[in-house]
Formats: sequence, C-alpha cells, structure tokens
Amino acid sequence: MTYLGNGGLWWLNFVRHPGVEPTNNRAERALREGVVIREIVGTLRNRRGAKALAQLLSVIGTWKPRREDPAKNLYAALS
Repeated sequence: MTYLGNGGLWWLNFVRHPGVEPTNNRAERALREGVVIREIVGTLRNRRGAKALAQLLSVIGTWKPRREDPAKNLYAALS
C-alpha cells in the first residue's frame, strides 16, 4: 500500500494533463534505434565508444522530432 500511495499522483498524471500519454511507448520507441545499433555493431565494448554513440544518438533523437535535418545540423556542429 505504501508503494501505491507514494506513486499514485504520478501514475495518473495523464488524467490531469491532456498532452501526456498514458504509456511510455514514445520513450521506448526512441530508445529502440540506439539499442539495435548497439547490438548490431557490437564493437562498442569500451566506455568511450559507448558514450560517444549515446551522445550522438541523443542529439539526433532531439533533432528528428523537431523536423530538423540531422546530417545538416551535425555537419554545422562539427565544422
């Protein structure tokens, strides 16, 4: 009961705020691409490479919903 009482206000947040989805499907879908790449590549066994990939995917994942061109933005950031 304590567990239910402590999280109750947050669990039904979507009822009080119409823009909030009742599931975490959007977050799960956003993570899926990075997980698949990590599994396929399999060479990111060191922390530095894994961190670099995570940061890159995070930036690209921010640009996509904003309908910004990831390639163009990445080129601009690196030049």
